[in-house]
Amino acid sequence: MSSISSSTLSKTFFSYIPKNSIINKIHPLTKISLLIFLSTIIFILDYIIDILLILIFVIVLILITKVPLFSKKFLKIILTFLVANLSIFIAWCLFSYRPGKITYFQATIVFIEDRWIWNILITDQTIFYASRISLRAIIMFFLALFFFIGTTDRELIHGLRSVKVPFTICLMINLTFRGISMFQQDYQTVREAMQTRGVDFDHASIPRRIKNFVSIFIALIVLMFKRTEEMASSIEARGIPFRSKNRTIYHYYPVKKKDIIIMLLLVLFLVFSMFLRFTDATLIFYIIEIINIFKFWG
Repeated sequence: MSSISSSTLSKTFFSYIPKNSIINKIHPLTKISLLIFLSTIIFILDYIIDILLILIFVIVLILITKVPLFSKKFLKIILTFLVANLSIFIAWCLFSYRPGKITYFQATIVFIEDRWIWNILITDQTIFYASRISLRAIIMFFLALFFFIGTTDRELIHGLRSVKVPFTICLMINLTFRGISMFQQDYQTVREAMQTRGVDFDHASIPRRIKNFVSIFIALIVLMFKRTEEMASSIEARGIPFRSKNRTIYHYYPVKKKDIIIMLLLVLFLVFSMFLRFTDATLIFYIIEIINIFKFWG
């Protein structure tokens, strides 16, 4: 059975991606631009069909990274978020009062002798606004997922440094994400060590589970102080200057022509989305028109 060598993979925040991946060849600043511009555009676009197109595009970007998105690890994260997002959708429908052309459900609930009246009105407008908010939240989640599974900590720092973010702030951000990664690894290590000693996390009673997780939490606190001391000693041993403005960089990430093209396309798409908002037009309409033009000339 063939195995993939670790030399062919790049360690990102949440996963490993192949070094020959298209996303891995993009400049870190381009990835940050994708995150910022698309997060802005989804709040400019007004129609659900346009937001759905952006969602499909983001999912395609994640699939291009060649990360096993449907593995147990990622499915658990995605399903947890979708359940939380569904709760937001239901809460919006129940607690927002938006009249519309079609009324699906209407009720008035009185509490505490007419002192608190809860009017529930679910209309087509309620569903529209709730769906739009939920889709935007899903897109932002997948954008963050795309960024963190397609970016290494080194790339993040060089991307921030390329836009003149101070080195001290970049180092603090890097240490924060590195600490989260180590915390996750330490949690798995401590949990597996306790399981080998016969501790049951899945079938024990609730008080026993709480006690087990408290034990893990105490062990993680001890490990956190140890990791902090190790990182501080490592920074001091390497002589990293916090206030130096002329710090040299060993790894250089040049901005290539394809990065400039992608960022220009993002700017044009942002301007075009503003045009769609002010003209009350849809993105899908222009896509269909472009397809028809190509069919005509083809």
